Amino acid sequence: MKKGTSDIFYLVLGFSIGVLILLSPVIITGSWYDIESTLGGLLIAEFLMRTGALVIGLLVIYDTIKTFYLKK
Repeated sequence: MKKGTSDIFYLVLGFSIGVLILLSPVIITGSWYDIESTLGGLLIAEFLMRTGALVIGLLVIYDTIKTFYLKK
């Protein structure tokens, strides 16, 4: 079971996309999670957005690793 250059390229690409999804709330808002500058109702929305981005980013990274090791 030999991994070619294209397989490693897709592995690195999948990791990069996963990390970009993980960091997308920070990229969009320009700051980390800050309860001092966020108002009441928006605090919950921002927390849910950041948690959702974390889960989706980790799922993308997991799927990339799973596909890389299961590819024959």
